[in-house]
Amino acid sequence: MPHWHAFKTKYTGIDVELHRTGSQRVLQRFMQEAAAGIKNGDIVHTSDAGNFELLKDKGMLLKFTPQGVAAFPDGFKDKAGFYYGMRATLSVIAYNPKVISEKDAPKTWKDLLNPRWSGKMVTAHPGYSGIIMTHVLALVNAYGWDYFRDLAKNKLHIVQSANDPAGVVASGYYKTLKQGNPIKIVYPKEGIPLVVSPVAIAKDAPHPNAAKLFTEFIFSKESQQLLADKEGLYTGHPEVTYPADKPKLKELKLLTADADELEKRNAEIKKRFTELFGA
Repeated sequence: MPHWHAFKTKYTGIDVELHRTGSQRVLQRFMQEAAAGIKNGDIVHTSDAGNFELLKDKGMLLKFTPQGVAAFPDGFKDKAGFYYGMRATLSVIAYNPKVISEKDAPKTWKDLLNPRWSGKMVTAHPGYSGIIMTHVLALVNAYGWDYFRDLAKNKLHIVQSANDPAGVVASGYYKTLKQGNPIKIVYPKEGIPLVVSPVAIAKDAPHPNAAKLFTEFIFSKESQQLLADKEGLYTGHPEVTYPADKPKLKELKLLTADADELEKRNAEIKKRFTELFGA
């Protein structure tokens, strides 16, 4: 991730060690280490905003407000000041134009229910991926579980992470497109799940001052612009600019998922998804 490297270049005296895995595994490790009295992590970052409501309720986060985040949209900040959205992803439909023509490609979420796509779709699992956890809740709120019950009839291939190469449907699509890979994007007009990925400082961070400095940096214009330029992501920073061919969030109908609801329905979503898709 470019902002990690940029921070290490700017602040050469501070070492940054990154542990990267799926959202649910990050949460599990963070909580297990805390329960064991192990203070390894300074900062926690996942793509499941519900994780942060859980950690906040358990008193495991440090209240800290980086400069400039007051100007971020409401969906990018915790009103109590414990966590803020570092980046945002659109959960879209993607397809291979070498296999599917633009005319035949699905245009809506309900188009994916067509039996013609049976065995030809891939998605990630909400039990691992925070992006897919948010995606599932957003579509459940829009269509109910009946939608996923019908979708399961089309025998989707289930991978762990939305960042898996096969799971490009949900994440990293713009970067993949710019790298010249065969991919076309569909932005369903009935709504697109917006996945905001927060950052917070651990209450018992072993290096609290370095953690605050790092948090200030990742929410700076410099770092937020790197996320847009290098990763093709959206951010809450009002001064960040995007390529002309990248749709603006205000131009799209967005489906959002409330962080508190994500936390409360976490177990339900994982259970129902596993029952339906057998993963």
